[in-house]
Amino acid sequence: MLVRYVGGVRGARSAARAGAVAVVVDAFRASATLAALVYRGAVVVPVASVEEALALPADLRVGERGGARVAGFDLGNSPTAVLESRVEPGSRVVMSTTNGTRIVEAAAGAAAVYAGSFVNAGALARALISEFPGSEVVVVGCGWRGHRSSEDEAAAGAIIHRLRSFGAGADPRARAVEEAYLARPLGRLAKNAAARRLIRLGYARDVEFCLRKDVLPAVPRLLDGAFVEGGTPAKNLLDSREVRIYSEGGPADQTLQAGSGVRQSAAERR
Repeated sequence: MLVRYVGGVRGARSAARAGAVAVVVDAFRASATLAALVYRGAVVVPVASVEEALALPADLRVGERGGARVAGFDLGNSPTAVLESRVEPGSRVVMSTTNGTRIVEAAAGAAAVYAGSFVNAGALARALISEFPGSEVVVVGCGWRGHRSSEDEAAAGAIIHRLRSFGAGADPRARAVEEAYLARPLGRLAKNAAARRLIRLGYARDVEFCLRKDVLPAVPRLLDGAFVEGGTPAKNLLDSREVRIYSEGGPADQTLQAGSGVRQSAAERR
């Protein structure tokens, strides 16, 4: 396996043209929300526009513009809200976000399209190594309004690091993204411009959750226009640890079983 890193719509289109496997990374928050929905057993239809999302039949509509929940949608682009809501297995969810779903659309035509971030990096890497051992995998950082974003590059670095730990090769740019991830404390991302914007909108818990590593054993894969579970069955990935989502008043009722079967490397523990 050879791993490359690219950014934005142009990068996603280049991955599709190359016939590579594309991994879309929108750390704050679309990739984590997709992972949470798939973990709940939902079938998630990503669309670029609010108008299309409102026109399609759905059990739930999920999404945001400028970070805030879209009027008329059931939930915002919030992984913690998804995990604390009643999302029935098999639910049809239509999702539209400012950046993430646009990049997914741009990657159409790739050999396969996945969504990944810190929260499911280990489960995703394991699935990719198992399914596409000799393929080219292109990790696509979504960015924000055409610009690079530190959280997407760091989450991409986490995925690349796990793939390399399984023996994958990487091009120079992917190795640079991995090295930057290993050198930068994740705590800094909780204070970057994107995190501050979300916190001002009342999504501090989402910021904290989106920076957790390997807490959702979910592998969102786009099949026939919808994201579904595309990895190793969750029961084979879980361990005995628990991850609890905290509200301002204390622990929420929602408790997740964590674990991807991937241990942190010595470099990550530093």
